[in-house]
Amino acid sequence: MKRLKMLIGFMLTAIVCVSAAAFSAAAESSYIRGDADSDGKVTIRDVTMIQRVIAQLETDSKGDVKRRSNVTGGAFEISDATAIQRYLAEFDDPYQIGEYVGDNTHPTQDEYELPFVPN
Repeated sequence: MKRLKMLIGFMLTAIVCVSAAAFSAAAESSYIRGDADSDGKVTIRDVTMIQRVIAQLETDSKGDVKRRSNVTGGAFEISDATAIQRYLAEFDDPYQIGEYVGDNTHPTQDEYELPFVPN
């Protein structure tokens, strides 16, 4: 009986670890185009992050900032920061900045909208 409990505990732990790893991989494969700092929205802070990475004042060892911020499709450079600034100033946006890239399982709930809570 004691071995059975240990085996079940081990199996549950393994399931949780595998699920967490799969969720983490899915979360890393999807992002908001232009969201350099990965906070869930495209803001001027993202532009600053791009500038800091290009100026080598901030490290991007995993390449996540470059992946999320390379909105123009060419080399990762200051034109990506400029494109995001134009997006923030509501100029033309041929790069689909602010849209989800990846699995599209993220909620589309407005930032200030409260979730529905049944009575």
